[in-house]
Amino acid sequence: MNLQFKDVLVINKPLRLTWLGAPLAILWLLSITPVNAAQNDNMLSLSEAVQQTLTQHPSLQVFPIRQQQLAAQKQTANLKPAYVLGAEVENVAGTGQLSGVKSLETSVSLSSVLELGGKRLSRVELVEQNSDLINVERKIQALDLLGSVTRRYIDVLNSQERVLLAREGVSLAEATLAEVNKRVNAAIAPSADKGRAEAALEEVLLTLMAEQRQLKTQQMALANMWGSYQPSFERVSGSLYTIGEAIPFDVLFNRVQQNPQIELFATESRVRDAQVRLARTQQTADLTWSVGIRRDEGLNDTALIAGFSMPLFSQQRAQGEIEAALAARNEVSYRRQDALLQLHSQLYRAYSGREQAILSTQKLQEAIIPKLTQSLEQIQNGYQRGLYSYLDFLTVRKDLLSAKRSLIEASAAALQFEAEIEQLTAEPLIAAAQ
Repeated sequence: MNLQFKDVLVINKPLRLTWLGAPLAILWLLSITPVNAAQNDNMLSLSEAVQQTLTQHPSLQVFPIRQQQLAAQKQTANLKPAYVLGAEVENVAGTGQLSGVKSLETSVSLSSVLELGGKRLSRVELVEQNSDLINVERKIQALDLLGSVTRRYIDVLNSQERVLLAREGVSLAEATLAEVNKRVNAAIAPSADKGRAEAALEEVLLTLMAEQRQLKTQQMALANMWGSYQPSFERVSGSLYTIGEAIPFDVLFNRVQQNPQIELFATESRVRDAQVRLARTQQTADLTWSVGIRRDEGLNDTALIAGFSMPLFSQQRAQGEIEAALAARNEVSYRRQDALLQLHSQLYRAYSGREQAILSTQKLQEAIIPKLTQSLEQIQNGYQRGLYSYLDFLTVRKDLLSAKRSLIEASAAALQFEAEIEQLTAEPLIAAAQ
């Protein structure tokens, strides 16, 4: 038997998002059109929440700025060594035969550095690899935001269902009070039952107020994801009670290899390789050359001058930087292994939690709630005939509401774990099952 609440919404189809050229999951099946959505302009869908978050969240706005910085660095790295214009004057303002300017020698030269070993190309390659690294970091941040907005969206759905359940509790308490009044007025039940029924009604009214306040809090937290201080929506569309099928853990862990956190290590490794190549270019010394003209006023002659220079022992001087770059590259592989272990632990916790939540949901829907619903109907009929006491009536009513509350929490937990799994695998579970 499937339990259905009033105003429960229905899921129609999954939604995927293309972000930075790579398909990333919206993390779970809530791209939906709610029942009677046309009559409710203040209904928010998950796709709208995600779009606003990715467009307006401040943490994503820093990445274009960082890319601008790298573009400027690439422009600088691609420059050839500058030309240097020099001038030198000798034998001026001396004494004796060197007095005045009669023995003046003037030299004008143009010099520069001839880079050898592919240094300029290595500098440009390092900047390009850093640009790729920023793109991956942006994917990771976007995926984290998708996970956060999805979890907050589920929290709002959870609160919405709890409000509906609290209203159902109020309706049951009001119906119970009406039935108790009939029995008390007919002198069939003690007057104390009326007081207890009135107190029970006040209690569920307090619960309804608390749940409504919690709903406002969750709505505010969701609206904060796109920088809004006040939610512009009254409800979110979706259903807590549509859960994907179970998938073997090994299949899910293989999907973890697609997580941008793992891609980050591959990209960082390429950055480190580029740093190693740039360090090795320092083993080849650069050639400094100059060419110019010298004018000798004493001889009234002009001559062409040229020269070059090259530092010695460049290989030994570059060795320390090469070893440091190699050590940094080797470190990446160990950090990748550590990240995989952590992802394995997180994935198994989410997988196990989801399996338990699904089991709890099924048991509550198929066995516990139907039996309690039947018991409540039997006791209500029996109470009207005087076969059961008010305490029996109250107890089974509380048990039914508690079971329905447990169903809400179990369904929400299953979806929260599902969202976590999809964030870890960077793929919706519906795709992983295929």
